[in-house]
Amino acid sequence: MNQGGRVKRVFPASNTGRGFYSFFDYIAGPEIKRVYVVKGGPGTGKSTLMRRISDEAIARGFDVEFHHCSSDPGSLDGLVIPQVGTALLDGTKPHMYDPKFPGVVDEIINLGECLNAAGLRQHAEAIKAASIKGSRRYQSAYRYLRAARRIYENLEEKNKGMQDWGWVNQESDRLCKEILGGVPVAGRPGRQRHLFISALTPEGPVTHVDSLLEANARTVIIEGQPGTGKSTLLAKLADAAAERGYEVEVYHNPVDPVRLQHVLIPKLDVLVATRTELFPLPINGQNPVIDLDRGLDPDQLTNLQEELAIDHRTFHLLLETAISLLSRAREGHRELEKYYEPNIDFAGLDRLAERLLTEIFVGS
Repeated sequence: MNQGGRVKRVFPASNTGRGFYSFFDYIAGPEIKRVYVVKGGPGTGKSTLMRRISDEAIARGFDVEFHHCSSDPGSLDGLVIPQVGTALLDGTKPHMYDPKFPGVVDEIINLGECLNAAGLRQHAEAIKAASIKGSRRYQSAYRYLRAARRIYENLEEKNKGMQDWGWVNQESDRLCKEILGGVPVAGRPGRQRHLFISALTPEGPVTHVDSLLEANARTVIIEGQPGTGKSTLLAKLADAAAERGYEVEVYHNPVDPVRLQHVLIPKLDVLVATRTELFPLPINGQNPVIDLDRGLDPDQLTNLQEELAIDHRTFHLLLETAISLLSRAREGHRELEKYYEPNIDFAGLDRLAERLLTEIFVGS
């Protein structure tokens, strides 16, 4: 009897200090032979369809990847079933995914065909008003997130000036040698896959890093204040591993997505993960910890303590305000769902689900 597949949870996009930031192009890797791009308005059943298919996959013992929505973490933006070479993606705005091989690999599923358009038109003005209100709240939230990132950069700049970068480079070199050993540079670099596993959501900062911890034999923890070199160290490791032919999963920091948060090297069963105030990480006594705060100059740290405290308080105030606006924007989205859900042809959705289940799993 199948024990049920393993579930991995990630975010393909996030609300960030640089606006809505997407890695949708990395959901379906080269091993995926069939991509269903699901289009439809709020409440039309996109996430429900994905969950129905994921339930069948897990029941058959297949591993699945849940790609959660950062604006509503209980919903899905994507589903990947690697062992049957299949992915489903939410193809509605703001998710940007252009089918690469329409009719060959990619198929567009239009859930709008299961809607009662006449019923929706009766609420046209209310739907337009709710959409405009939700969009305004999202834009306001992104302005606060950008302001929070700029204050975060204040913290980074101060800590960078106090850090012993020679020591950080030595720690980076030591870690790369410890993990990668004497493996030579490969003739063909490994693929880097970029995603989020943490997000800034209407429910606050959310992370699914525990879904990686369950699958890996070894975890190395990196600690340190903003600007102490965590992302620098991770980038060096990711590049060195890819140069040696390893596939690498690179997870980005949702406060500033150009920074890295975690690096996973699946073939080596190694996760190098950061632990921060926003995204704490459960560890045990067996996990090695690299504390980059040890490189900070103590005298400079004392002199800048008051400025750092002001930046810290301001950053959290801006972030809390942004999250409250994201929560209000989600309320607007759910208001839209109230108009769409009563106008769905559920029998049509069931027929679609049965067709997809047959296409995906028959013969698997």
